[in-house]
Amino acid sequence: MKDKKILITGGAGAIGINLIEKLLKMDVKSILIIDNFSSGNSGFIPDSSKISYKYIDIYRIDTLKSILESYEADYIFHLAAHFANQNSVEHPFSDIQTNVIGTVNLMELLKENKSLKKVVYTSSSCVYGNIEIMSEDNYIYPYETPYAINKYSGELYMKYYAHLFGIPTVSVRLFNTYGPYEKAGRYRNVIPNFIDKALKSEDIVITGDGSETRDFTYVEDTVELLILSALSKIDNGDVFNGGTGIETKIIDLAKMIVDFSFSSSKIIFKPRRNWDLVSRRVSNIEKSKKILGYKPKVSLEKGLQKTVKWHKKLREGIQ
Repeated sequence: MKDKKILITGGAGAIGINLIEKLLKMDVKSILIIDNFSSGNSGFIPDSSKISYKYIDIYRIDTLKSILESYEADYIFHLAAHFANQNSVEHPFSDIQTNVIGTVNLMELLKENKSLKKVVYTSSSCVYGNIEIMSEDNYIYPYETPYAINKYSGELYMKYYAHLFGIPTVSVRLFNTYGPYEKAGRYRNVIPNFIDKALKSEDIVITGDGSETRDFTYVEDTVELLILSALSKIDNGDVFNGGTGIETKIIDLAKMIVDFSFSSSKIIFKPRRNWDLVSRRVSNIEKSKKILGYKPKVSLEKGLQKTVKWHKKLREGIQ
């Protein structure tokens, strides 16, 4: 990555900021962030002369075209997304605009990029639905939410543009990434929302009975996988799982967060959301290990402690 030009769509989000911090340590030449700041935060972008950012919606192709014509990237990390499942259920057209039209816009405009070495597309574990074994070679047919449908569509477009136009692409299915720079919010992940409640000593609400499991991945491991994917020889749109291969019950997650936050929060239960049919989710990361050399290093306990610490600092206004 040394002396390379990097483009990150959705770069002001939590994964994007952590990725930027890593790339700066790798001495890249420049980083251009494209974001509409619907969920990202410009205040978290590192202060560096190598970084610039543009406020745009990627489904607006004219604006995107002018930017890509003036900035020909070596590597592109396509993180921009209309996030996440509940948001897509409530706003299906917006989900299509960003996750499908925005992705196609980007790929169409990359046909003329002669410097491009790789496009890394971030897909989601939700494409697996409720199948028992979540391995890349399994047949999947996502339909549970527009987000799942459209994320899978993005993977197919990565294969299409690699096959027909020779654009080097690779897709990564992320499993419940968490860590610093993700604030709590209505459509955000369970961990920042649980931590926010715990630090306020408010009730932590689990939708379900708490026996549901997820594969929680600390953002440093996710970033490592994204970079390994970018630097790999894979250029045909092949798909790789993120995750840790370890499943955690939501009730156990909530208890750990309460403990690490020294909180008096109570854990209460409400019925599952009608679209949420997944009782168990855990990644099979053997392919990522074998081909990409991926090896997650941060335990859930350590990752949660670091994340709680970040949220405490955020509340104290000392970021």
